[in-house]
Amino acid sequence: MQAAGYAPPMPSSGAAAWLAPAHKLLLGAFLFQTFIGTHPLADGAAASRVDGNIADRFVVLSMTALALIILVAKWRETLVCARRNIGALALVGFCLASILWSAHPDLTLRRGLLFVFLTTIAMGVAVSITDLRRFHTFVFVFLSVVILLNLASVVVAPSIAISSIGVKGLYTQKNVAGIVGLMTLLVGATWIAGAERGQRTWLAWLALVPAVLFLVITRSKTSINVAAIGLALIALFALAERYGERFILFMGVLFFLFASVTLVALAVVDFDPNALLASIVGDTTFTGREELWAFVRRAAEKRPWLGYGYGAYWDVGVANDPLLRAEAGSWLASVEFGTINQAHHGYLELWLHIGWPATALATLVILKSALFGGARAVLGVGRRSARALYGGLAVLLLMHLMHNFTEATLFMRGSIFSNIAMLAMFVLSSARDVSPISSHHRPA
Repeated sequence: MQAAGYAPPMPSSGAAAWLAPAHKLLLGAFLFQTFIGTHPLADGAAASRVDGNIADRFVVLSMTALALIILVAKWRETLVCARRNIGALALVGFCLASILWSAHPDLTLRRGLLFVFLTTIAMGVAVSITDLRRFHTFVFVFLSVVILLNLASVVVAPSIAISSIGVKGLYTQKNVAGIVGLMTLLVGATWIAGAERGQRTWLAWLALVPAVLFLVITRSKTSINVAAIGLALIALFALAERYGERFILFMGVLFFLFASVTLVALAVVDFDPNALLASIVGDTTFTGREELWAFVRRAAEKRPWLGYGYGAYWDVGVANDPLLRAEAGSWLASVEFGTINQAHHGYLELWLHIGWPATALATLVILKSALFGGARAVLGVGRRSARALYGGLAVLLLMHLMHNFTEATLFMRGSIFSNIAMLAMFVLSSARDVSPISSHHRPA
């Protein structure tokens, strides 16, 4: 998996010899904190989530300081990145501003600041990238090593790394582990798609084998399904580029046939989507999530416009645990304290935190960035490797939106998917070596 040895022209103000090693240090530290952290194999006890972790604070503050130095040195690129991501940055600021109406202002202040710091770090990484292929390679290699460490944890510490419902590896639960397997496959597949002619990719294919194995043994149904959809999209993009208009026409015919079959199937069940879903997945409650969603929706509707304050609904202490208000007889009322600390639905979760208008804006911000990345991948001109990265980041963002229908990572500080989604948006808007077909119509 050798990186292409080119450095696209990305002029920088205040460019200095220390920027390259500073970027590598920041990128490595950001990925380490995101995918491994200062306390891997921790049990994720509720008390530690409320109080926070001193080591995490030190690492995040150190990275933030380094990111700020880089952002100042690359101030022109920083201004461009900020302008193109004004929606995302406004939402991050809104999360912190929710301290004004938060149910727990102290927690909102702490958790909102963490989100601000992580956003600053992600921007610092993005604006200092000078070689997209090297960046893509670094992330792929790092994730491949993380997968091996997770598999090693299963062998070395099975009592900790394996839960009764699936392998969780270094993480607190199997769903988080599934996200890591999902991301590794998407990043690896697009790295292979971006390989130049004659470049050996057998090692990259080999690296995907343990990633597939790890994803399967996590038994995270959401991540497995989303990974399959994401890989299918990547394959479609690659085939469309290779075979052109004929393949696109063929896919249009297939889509028409699929829509027709779906309509017939709905007619058979009297246009009852739940009945059709039950016949496909077997469990329309999504492993009991349906009851949790109903509980969360009722809570969100009590504060629909601004929410309870960022980070001020879950993990707020035993006395204020929201599940104390669960109806008697519900399985939610019998759950041990701290077991559930999210809505398992990203859109409902963010609605709880900052209200539904901001949640709608967050969805549109990510969707816009994904569509922009897809357009640069398909319609852009330039190196195949760069366009593959753009396409990969676009698919990653789309899968992020899809993943949040059963998990809660949308604009959630510190979560793996949120960290990487923010980085993806900044990279898509910062890199310059691939221009749309008309360079006179760059997006604002």
